[in-house]
Amino acid sequence: MAMAILQDLLQEYINSLFVEELVNDQFLSLKNTEELDCVVQMIEKYFEYVDMILPELSCQFDNSKVDFSKLASLVREIEEKSTSIGTEHMRLACSVLIKACDEKNKKNFTQSLLWLKREFSNTKNKLTSIIQMERRIRRLKEKRLRSLN
Repeated sequence: MAMAILQDLLQEYINSLFVEELVNDQFLSLKNTEELDCVVQMIEKYFEYVDMILPELSCQFDNSKVDFSKLASLVREIEEKSTSIGTEHMRLACSVLIKACDEKNKKNFTQSLLWLKREFSNTKNKLTSIIQMERRIRRLKEKRLRSLN
């Protein structure tokens, strides 16, 4: 019973993220077609990757000679990862940041980078909740299997 309640809560939570447009159809597709562990690993790898690139963006921008093409390349990498996992707000924030790079607009770049960092923090918090619920469901399933044996 507890597992069914958790599964329903998780589905409602994911639906709310979809309605909020934090995630898109790609995320729902991953969630519905991939194994639980695979989805959790994909999300965790996404976090690690973006956590690695964001400081690099700041560091590159702080150089006296800003290489906007290098910055755009780094942001495109985040955009690709965001698209593949279905994190819509991150994808949109990346698009705006890439535009600032293409325009070589330092002010817009700074503002857009702050927005990207906020979106990532928000996305990470919300997807971490999914991971925690998924793991709780898995533990309940494992507990149920052990009790049946």
